[in-house]
Amino acid sequence: MLNRLYIFFIALIISCQNVSEYERIVKDEMARGVYTDSMQFGLTIGDTKKTFFTKAWELNADGKVTHGPNNEFIAYEIENMPEGKRVNHLFYGIFNENDIMTGLDMRFYFLGWAPWNEELQSDKVLPVAMDKLMEWYPGNNFISIENENFPNETFVKIDGNRQILIHIIDEKDVRAQLLDLRYKYPNLIK
Repeated sequence: MLNRLYIFFIALIISCQNVSEYERIVKDEMARGVYTDSMQFGLTIGDTKKTFFTKAWELNADGKVTHGPNNEFIAYEIENMPEGKRVNHLFYGIFNENDIMTGLDMRFYFLGWAPWNEELQSDKVLPVAMDKLMEWYPGNNFISIENENFPNETFVKIDGNRQILIHIIDEKDVRAQLLDLRYKYPNLIK
């Protein structure tokens, strides 16, 4: 009986120590105390919703972006893409209850996408989107993680407080989210 209790106790300790690679990376990166607030197009984590709209309006006035489908996103056609492989990048701020921007919701898809065009499906745009995100947000590489919230393979990169999660949504779209981990895990702020 004592032997079984001892084995149960050891198993309990081991199971409590089974931290996922994702959790380990989050803790390690947040412990570094390196915080990055800047995002593409001069957007900044911590901007108010009003500031976000002002910056978006200025980008639109400069011809750099336009409105996305159903006015739900801001649309940016990624520059210097080969003909027939042009990529649209949609983005919109993620805001907390105080209208402070805590991240960016993004979509990527080929402009010539059609259900029958195998070369322009989301599995082909995923590596393009990941490369662009690495160019815009250099640092650690993407790693594959298990995420029960998404039916498709999910990749994440974490640099200090900045997490970028990316996965395929459907045949056309790839979704990415840039999040400030200081809002997600405030107890890990150094």
